[in-house]
Amino acid sequence: MKKFSFANPTAFLMAIVIISFIFIPQTYADNEKRLAILPFEMISADDITYIQSGILQMLHSRLVWKDHVIVVTKKVVAEQAGRIDSQKTNLLIKKIAELTDSDYVLSGNIIQFSNAFSIDAKIYDIKNKQYLTVFEQSNKIDDIIPKLNIIAAKINKKVFDRKTIVYTQIEKEEKEK
Repeated sequence: MKKFSFANPTAFLMAIVIISFIFIPQTYADNEKRLAILPFEMISADDITYIQSGILQMLHSRLVWKDHVIVVTKKVVAEQAGRIDSQKTNLLIKKIAELTDSDYVLSGNIIQFSNAFSIDAKIYDIKNKQYLTVFEQSNKIDDIIPKLNIIAAKINKKVFDRKTIVYTQIEKEEKEK
């Protein structure tokens, strides 16, 4: 029986390095989750639709996480949503997930009652067929974006197990109460 040996150890090491570059990035890609964010529905007697775009940008920047969470661009979500002919929320969520190859879909609404605002968000886990609801209340329109920051922090922690500075502050405030 012949003994196995490498005639050129440098070639062996180069082969290992090349194989590592091929397979290691795939490992990271397998761990990345894709998230599609639908435009939030604005329910108000006043015209507050101008907040809608800011919400998408803010949530995108707070939820994207290098090598962990990819947020589908607003443009791609809008294009794919335009292809769906359904008013049923469950079907819309499922189709958006399919068309954008997303693991999660985030939807929500902002409802104005007098001078108060209710901010409700649902993040759907497509694979496990479940969702998480996160909500905040605001007494003035200027507090909507800070409240969405809190919602994003809760989603980061509860869905992606990512503890942010905002979430740490939330925990601290809850302990003090």
